[in-house]
Amino acid sequence: MRDQDETIFALATPPGRAALQIIRLSGPQASLAVKTLCSHLPEPRQMAYTAMCDAKGDIIDRGMVAWFPSPSTPTGEDYAEFHLHGAPQIGHFLMLALEDIPECRLADPGEFTRRAFLNGKMTLDQTEALADIIDADTIAQHRQAMARLDKPLSQITNHWRQELIGMMANLEAALDFADEEIPDNLVEDVAIRLSRMRDGIGVMLKDSERGVIIRDGIKIALIGKPNAGKSTLLNALVGRPEAIVSPEAGTTRDIIQVTLNVAGYAVHLKDTAGLRASDHAIEQEGIRRAAETAREADIVVMLIDANDPQKEATKHALMDQAGLEATAERPLVMPVISKRDLLSNKDAAPDWPDDWIAIAAKTSEGLDEWHEAIKPMMAELVGDTGEAAMISRHRHHQALTACYDSLGQAQAVDLRLHPELLAEDLRHAATALGRISGHIDVEDILDDIFSSFCIGK
Repeated sequence: MRDQDETIFALATPPGRAALQIIRLSGPQASLAVKTLCSHLPEPRQMAYTAMCDAKGDIIDRGMVAWFPSPSTPTGEDYAEFHLHGAPQIGHFLMLALEDIPECRLADPGEFTRRAFLNGKMTLDQTEALADIIDADTIAQHRQAMARLDKPLSQITNHWRQELIGMMANLEAALDFADEEIPDNLVEDVAIRLSRMRDGIGVMLKDSERGVIIRDGIKIALIGKPNAGKSTLLNALVGRPEAIVSPEAGTTRDIIQVTLNVAGYAVHLKDTAGLRASDHAIEQEGIRRAAETAREADIVVMLIDANDPQKEATKHALMDQAGLEATAERPLVMPVISKRDLLSNKDAAPDWPDDWIAIAAKTSEGLDEWHEAIKPMMAELVGDTGEAAMISRHRHHQALTACYDSLGQAQAVDLRLHPELLAEDLRHAATALGRISGHIDVEDILDDIFSSFCIGK
């Protein structure tokens, strides 16, 4: 981590030509920078129209400047913003002028948010929520990230952590009087509180899967025999020729992935190689990858040719070839009849179950029905509670799982016989919870979190 005594600056708006651009500063030299470029320091927290000049006195631009003294600022430090016209060269000239000011430098990625965290303006999970807001591509991702920013997970976990610290203090007091018997009321109180806390964490862990799915996206795999219409369906859903379509069987060998927005959710749609017996080494590898992709998916869309005389048998064969179990909760499987426009006998009654969707991706027939059928499957994955999931990152899940396990070990300890062992389990549980908000053991994960931010954030 670089010296926090330095003043940092960066472009806070996207680079390129626009109506305006914002350059922000944070650090002890922010007031000096404003006075140097504007010849005066505006009233705190008031926008002022002024000329901004370089060291030679040449005007760089005329725009707005705002000055915010610490500690009531986004970073907890002295802070300022320059609002300029949007020509890229203007911002370049202003940042060159800032570089000439002692102890001023260009910010590292995420350094503004990092300083906000280090100065107590945000918890660690709030900084992650902010990153998720910036990266959100769908309504569901934005809604969940905003909920985590306004009501961070650390509000709950810090309450639990303080409760654990209180229990540890009581145990330490009991250990100081080792000759005396542990009071019954303390034993009962610890048991009740451990049970209540572990149950609460257990509920939160059960809900964690949908939060991760919303943030990372729903994985949908297209599988089927060769020439079942998988690539045609992918192209139709994306609206462009992403995958090669050919009458020749086995055209798709590797996994083709596209990301799209379906009903407000991010979906990673994967086209796979056709499943069949093959002696060709490259095709065998493609089939192996197709089966692996299907097993790792949240939803499997299984395409079966409308002219296949044994559709049910084909479904079971595809399940076997992909290594999918009919009784497994995941992935969810959607059988889809493809190429319905090419039915040899269009007047005959359908020979597939009523709940199967029939489409003709080449002509876009049935795609509306496909969208309507996939919505309840996605809702089953992400839940329909109307509330955002508390957990949206694997790091949170790992920390809560570690706490849950430590609490389970604590419940198994006889407090009267081994209070010191119970105290150690509680310490491990509190440490795990502290990692969520950033109270302890955070330096090793800060670089990873903030490196994903843009320079001006």
